[in-house]
Amino acid sequence: MKVGDIVIVANLGEMKVYKANPRDLEAEAGLKPDHIKLDLVNAIDYVEAHWKLQDIVTDEAGRFKADAGKMGGNAGERHELEKKMEEDVIKVIAEDIAKMVAEHNPPKYFLALPQTIFKRVWDRVDQSAKNKLFRYVEEDLTKTDKNKLPGIFKEKGKHF
Repeated sequence: MKVGDIVIVANLGEMKVYKANPRDLEAEAGLKPDHIKLDLVNAIDYVEAHWKLQDIVTDEAGRFKADAGKMGGNAGERHELEKKMEEDVIKVIAEDIAKMVAEHNPPKYFLALPQTIFKRVWDRVDQSAKNKLFRYVEEDLTKTDKNKLPGIFKEKGKHF
């Protein structure tokens, strides 16, 4: 990781974007570009991911005739609302990754997403952002100390 690179860590609830800035004068002069510190430049909360189904659908299931012809409490078909909400957040995460890469225009960037959503997000990231990815980690690093991130990407980071 060198001065000017960015690090994006995200999960279904939040995204944090860090920029690698010079830690000392030698790094600032370009003599030691790997002497960096990460500064938070953007944080996004995905509020929809925190919603529960009962917060959205407040209506109780109606009563209608069950299969046996008697009145029952059958709730009807199972809604796919939770799945749709998750897919909506995944789409927004992919769009935000591309937006952050375009906005900060780093030489390269590092990405960490939980393994459960990595492929679904990555498939939706636009090609210009994909081209600048240097290393990725399939873990949720949103709560990790920013000072530990360069080491994690160095040890566990994968290339495409």
